[in-house]
Amino acid sequence: MEGGSLMRVDPRDGSARRVDLGGLAIPFGDGLLLLGRQVHIVQQQLNQVDVVRLNATGTRGTPIARITDPRFRIPTTAAAWGDRIYLPDARFDVPPTPETAYDAVAVDRV
Repeated sequence: MEGGSLMRVDPRDGSARRVDLGGLAIPFGDGLLLLGRQVHIVQQQLNQVDVVRLNATGTRGTPIARITDPRFRIPTTAAAWGDRIYLPDARFDVPPTPETAYDAVAVDRV
Protein backbone atom coordinates (compact mmCIF):
# COMPACT_ATOMS: atom_id res chain seq x y z
CA MET A 1 0.00 0.00 0.00
CA GLU A 2 1.35 3.41 -0.93
CA GLY A 3 1.72 5.97 1.78
CA GLY A 4 1.56 9.72 2.01
CA SER A 5 4.16 11.96 3.56
CA LEU A 6 4.30 14.13 6.62
CA MET A 7 5.87 17.46 5.72
CA ARG A 8 7.60 20.05 7.91
CA VAL A 9 7.07 23.59 6.61
CA ASP A 10 9.44 26.44 7.46
CA PRO A 11 7.13 29.36 8.37
CA ARG A 12 9.79 31.91 7.38
CA ASP A 13 10.10 30.96 3.72
CA GLY A 14 7.41 28.34 3.10
CA SER A 15 9.87 25.61 2.13
CA ALA A 16 8.77 22.06 2.94
CA ARG A 17 10.77 18.94 3.81
CA ARG A 18 9.57 15.40 4.23
CA VAL A 19 9.71 14.14 7.83
CA ASP A 20 11.54 10.81 8.05
CA LEU A 21 9.04 8.40 9.65
CA GLY A 22 11.31 5.36 9.45
CA GLY A 23 9.29 3.66 6.74
CA LEU A 24 5.84 4.21 8.26
CA ALA A 25 3.25 4.47 5.49
CA ILE A 26 0.45 6.96 6.10
CA PRO A 27 -2.06 6.41 3.28
CA PHE A 28 -5.32 8.33 3.49
CA GLY A 29 -3.74 10.78 5.95
CA ASP A 30 -6.24 13.48 6.81
CA GLY A 31 -6.35 15.23 10.18
CA LEU A 32 -3.27 15.93 12.28
CA LEU A 33 -3.13 16.57 16.00
CA LEU A 34 0.15 17.77 17.53
CA LEU A 35 0.49 17.32 21.30
CA GLY A 36 3.96 18.33 22.40
CA ARG A 37 6.26 16.18 20.28
CA GLN A 38 3.60 13.58 19.50
CA VAL A 39 1.73 13.90 16.23
CA HIS A 40 -1.47 11.92 15.71
CA ILE A 41 -2.05 11.14 12.02
CA VAL A 42 -5.69 10.31 11.27
CA GLN A 43 -6.04 7.89 8.34
CA GLN A 44 -9.69 8.05 7.44
CA GLN A 45 -10.23 5.12 5.08
CA LEU A 46 -8.18 2.80 7.31
CA ASN A 47 -10.08 3.76 10.46
CA GLN A 48 -6.87 4.26 12.39
CA VAL A 49 -4.61 6.87 13.95
CA ASP A 50 -0.83 6.49 13.94
CA VAL A 51 0.97 8.22 16.80
CA VAL A 52 4.53 9.37 16.05
CA ARG A 53 7.06 10.91 18.44
CA LEU A 54 9.02 13.67 16.70
CA ASN A 55 12.62 14.59 17.47
CA ALA A 56 13.42 18.08 18.81
CA THR A 57 13.72 19.60 15.32
CA GLY A 58 10.65 17.88 13.88
CA THR A 59 12.66 16.30 11.07
CA ARG A 60 12.40 12.67 12.17
CA GLY A 61 9.64 10.66 13.77
CA THR A 62 9.36 7.31 15.52
CA PRO A 63 6.03 5.44 15.40
CA ILE A 64 4.95 4.66 18.96
CA ALA A 65 1.33 3.51 18.66
CA ARG A 66 -1.56 2.78 16.33
CA ILE A 67 -5.04 3.54 17.62
CA THR A 68 -7.98 1.61 16.21
CA ASP A 69 -11.50 1.26 17.51
CA PRO A 70 -14.47 -0.71 16.11
CA ARG A 71 -16.61 2.42 16.54
CA PHE A 72 -14.56 4.38 13.96
CA ARG A 73 -16.57 5.08 10.82
CA ILE A 74 -14.05 7.04 8.75
CA PRO A 75 -12.63 9.55 11.23
CA THR A 76 -11.28 12.69 9.60
CA THR A 77 -9.68 14.78 12.34
CA ALA A 78 -8.88 14.72 16.03
CA ALA A 79 -9.06 16.96 19.08
CA ALA A 80 -7.72 16.45 22.59
CA TRP A 81 -9.48 17.13 25.87
CA GLY A 82 -8.01 15.90 29.12
CA ASP A 83 -6.70 12.37 28.72
CA ARG A 84 -8.88 11.58 25.69
CA ILE A 85 -8.70 12.09 21.93
CA TYR A 86 -11.99 12.78 20.13
CA LEU A 87 -12.45 11.80 16.49
CA PRO A 88 -15.58 12.74 14.52
CA ASP A 89 -16.76 10.19 11.97
CA ALA A 90 -17.34 11.47 8.43
CA ARG A 91 -19.44 8.50 7.27
CA PHE A 92 -18.19 8.74 3.67
CA ASP A 93 -19.29 5.10 3.41
CA VAL A 94 -23.02 5.94 3.20
CA PRO A 95 -25.13 8.57 1.45
CA PRO A 96 -25.86 11.56 3.70
CA THR A 97 -29.51 11.67 4.71
CA PRO A 98 -31.36 13.28 7.60
CA GLU A 99 -31.34 9.84 9.26
CA THR A 100 -27.58 9.22 8.88
CA ALA A 101 -26.02 8.86 12.33
CA TYR A 102 -22.75 10.67 12.97
CA ASP A 103 -20.59 10.15 16.03
CA ALA A 104 -17.51 11.47 17.76
CA VAL A 105 -15.49 8.61 19.20
CA ALA A 106 -13.38 9.17 22.32
CA VAL A 107 -10.23 7.09 22.84
CA ASP A 108 -7.51 7.21 25.49
CA ARG A 109 -4.42 9.33 24.80
CA VAL A 110 -1.22 7.40 24.29
